[in-house]
Amino acid sequence: MKNRKILLINPWIEDFAAYDYWLKPIGLLYVASLLKHLGVEVELLDLMNRHNLELREYTKVPSDKYYGTGKFPYTEIKKPDALSFIPRRYKRYGMPEALFRDKLRRIKAQGNIDAAFVTSTLTYWYPGYFDTIRIIKEELGVPIVFGGFFVRNQPRLATKSGAHIFTKTDLSYLPTYLNNVLGWELPSTNIDWFLDLSPAYELYDNIGYLVLITTLGCPYNCTYCIAHRNWERMKFKPVEKVIEEIERFSQMYQIKDIVFFDDAILINVQNHFKIILKEIIARGLNRKLRFHLPNGIHAKLLTQEISDLLYEANFKTIKLGYETTGKLQQTTGGKIKDEDLIKAAEILRKSGFTHREVSAYIMVNLPEQKEEDVKSAIDVCASVGIDFSLNEFTPIIGTDMWIDLVNKASLSGLEDPVTLNNSILPYWWKNMSFNQVQNLKEYARIKKRTLEAY
Repeated sequence: MKNRKILLINPWIEDFAAYDYWLKPIGLLYVASLLKHLGVEVELLDLMNRHNLELREYTKVPSDKYYGTGKFPYTEIKKPDALSFIPRRYKRYGMPEALFRDKLRRIKAQGNIDAAFVTSTLTYWYPGYFDTIRIIKEELGVPIVFGGFFVRNQPRLATKSGAHIFTKTDLSYLPTYLNNVLGWELPSTNIDWFLDLSPAYELYDNIGYLVLITTLGCPYNCTYCIAHRNWERMKFKPVEKVIEEIERFSQMYQIKDIVFFDDAILINVQNHFKIILKEIIARGLNRKLRFHLPNGIHAKLLTQEISDLLYEANFKTIKLGYETTGKLQQTTGGKIKDEDLIKAAEILRKSGFTHREVSAYIMVNLPEQKEEDVKSAIDVCASVGIDFSLNEFTPIIGTDMWIDLVNKASLSGLEDPVTLNNSILPYWWKNMSFNQVQNLKEYARIKKRTLEAY
């Protein structure tokens, strides 16, 4: 087989709002590592990397806010027809089109690009994915493979991009897929892409933080979430591999912020995450790096021992998955009760954490959720001295909750995914109104002022 070269692209986000809350295309970086293992040359073009060294030559880049996060540069664009009734400005976030095209032309001039891969995440961001693919076609004219969550969740819609679609979660299917679809002759391999390989961060020219995953899968079955359907069983990356990734990439880019984006990092904690924490401390990484858990850890699995290790290991962000109070806690999956959150808050405070490091996710606009449920959740958090953030509900196609909403005719099941965007759902969906959601946000702002007493 002749040497192959693939361009990997993390596409634009097109939305009414977007923020770089430690967003990195971790799946695409594992694709890169697997392709390199198979002998394929790869190049990365991340349109959402705010720390790209060329970006400031083309646009104003907002400064970092905290721990490497910050606002994306953006360009205002026309709204999709399905969103024409929304009284807000629609934007394309990330790399300006002029720089994108310029980089593609430079890559083409070097020759030998055989295909482009484009990844995806949220389904209602698909217009940005399609625009990215359109420009790749115009500039490169090579086969394009389109994968990621949107493609797996909405394969029929994804085909309208005109790209080849890769619908598998497990990357072990990728070599055979490329051989069948593109007529290549990639060798077979028995390597486990997650356990044996690392995300290919070395492909970046510059980054502001490092995102890692140490586990795959989640054993909970929350009705609003689809994570438990992605993997048949959980996998745990070897501790020594995790520590090696932290040390290597933090030194490579001289960064301080390490972010763990696991769905269920406290599962099997004694044999996995506890050992990672102890290694971080034993190697002195806690004295030069800051660590973050933004993905909502399971409060009832937290112990005083783990909390103390988190504090000693210099964790600066700990998010607890709380979601709501009342009967919905049980009917949506039963992963937490109020007493679990209260106990976790007490444990964390005893370790030395404050509301500046610890906060809980509270969902707003869940089906059958009342305003009082949200206010009660806010009150619980405020009473135990932890911060909170309101996350507006998005019905994810294929979840138990989405199926139930379709069966009850609350949704037709045929909605354009852009209309299921959580920030615009209150404008048209007959659950909580836009004014109700705004009132809850104001209630939250008032309650947050009480946290300074802790």
